Amino acid sequence: MKKIFVTIFVALFTMGVSMAQDLGQATELFNNAGITLQEGNETAALDLFQQAMDMATKLGEEGAAIITECKTVIPQLMLKLGKDMIRDGNIDDAIVKIKKAAEKATEYENEGVLLEANDLLGQLKVNQLMGVANDLLTSRQYPEAVEAYKAVIAVDPNNANAYFRMGQAANAADDTDAAEEAFVKAKELDESITDNVDRQLSTLYIKKAVACQRAKDIKGALEHAQKSIEFNDNATAQKIVGLMALSLKQNSLAAEALKAYLAMSPDAKDRVQIVYQLGTALIATGQNGEACGYFKEIAQDPKWGEAARYQLTVLKCN
Repeated sequence: MKKIFVTIFVALFTMGVSMAQDLGQATELFNNAGITLQEGNETAALDLFQQAMDMATKLGEEGAAIITECKTVIPQLMLKLGKDMIRDGNIDDAIVKIKKAAEKATEYENEGVLLEANDLLGQLKVNQLMGVANDLLTSRQYPEAVEAYKAVIAVDPNNANAYFRMGQAANAADDTDAAEEAFVKAKELDESITDNVDRQLSTLYIKKAVACQRAKDIKGALEHAQKSIEFNDNATAQKIVGLMALSLKQNSLAAEALKAYLAMSPDAKDRVQIVYQLGTALIATGQNGEACGYFKEIAQDPKWGEAARYQLTVLKCN
């Protein structure tokens, strides 16, 4: 602001007394605004800067230096007040103040403030929409949450978090196809969330596999369970792969998957049954010696022991 004082000092000696007095008042207002700003009273400083500019505007070219300074300071100060409101949690008031800053920046051709104000307004709108969507997700209003996240994405197409949460909502609403699409898009936009997305996709494919099981679609259940394992290896998917492969007489695949399931779930309630089915898969692949070991493990079980002992006899296990 140093240049302005020199300009005004020169101007005072080149104009009439009345105009010089007006310029002096405008200068005093401007200086008081600067002092008030330094003291931390930004709202009062903004009002003084505006008064100084209004008075300087009436002076025409003689007030140009003050006008130029005020056009720089006023939008910046309005934007600063809006940011302070955001920090204090007064979002609605902040939006009003930042919109005014954007309007002033447009009027005064202050492109830097205009860009920053518009960016902030966009972020605030996204945050508000995300808040609504998150509340719907938390309250288990899943279809409504999906639509709310779509509203976020309409404003911010590259919002990976919105896609991720939309996937969660769609999955909870049993719209697995939409959930899969949303999760994949989230991962494309933000590789740092790959692990979280992959876990979600793994769970989603288990859901699809179970649905296929219920529909007696054995091949579909197998394929979806295998897809689940690709994203995140887990006991549930391995079990489904094992049982579906066994039904399809893909015995090598069945044996591998059932072994994996038992390794992951050593205390599973259905362990004895799975051990027996693993034994039958091994017989079908010609691995009788290994099958004997599994049948021996369950030979004394109250439910499966008799069948296991029969297999031991047939296989002539030692």
